[in-house]
Amino acid sequence: MLATATGVSRGHARVARRSPIARAQSRSLVARARASDEGEASFSLVPRDATDGLSRYRAVLAPLFLAGGLLHLPDCFGAGPISSACGVASFDALDAPVRALTLLWALGGPAAAFGLATASFVGDVGVVVIASTEIVLGIDFPNVIAPAEIPAPIVAAQVVNLSSLVALRGWETVEKRNG
Repeated sequence: MLATATGVSRGHARVARRSPIARAQSRSLVARARASDEGEASFSLVPRDATDGLSRYRAVLAPLFLAGGLLHLPDCFGAGPISSACGVASFDALDAPVRALTLLWALGGPAAAFGLATASFVGDVGVVVIASTEIVLGIDFPNVIAPAEIPAPIVAAQVVNLSSLVALRGWETVEKRNG
């Protein structure tokens, strides 16, 4: 337990709670002890190199892009969760740009997820295409996809997503050049 008993009164133990910082330091000590016992390096939030960074990035994004694709797939066959949230009754009721975006997600999301999970270039291309499309439509052409909209937090997340991929690929290129 993450607390220590400080005394007992009337059959109830009084417990002194440790601060979050103290708990984090304890976990850190345990992790370092386990790592040194097993001869492994302890986990770090900072990637060891570009390959490690890309691997972590892809591991996070693969399930997200798969989920995004699977959420858009039912919209192609009728009123799915995304179109219902936008108040649209069927796929045919959507304007051409929104249908194209829905199809992009429905087909491209799982393809990008597979590419990300297998560390394929296809995954990176899928991320760039989907993220760029959402950023451009969400910022520059919201009237084209009305009444649907890409919420600002989604656009912001795609900006961070795309920036992260570019930075990690740049880091990888520099490492390869420097040998």
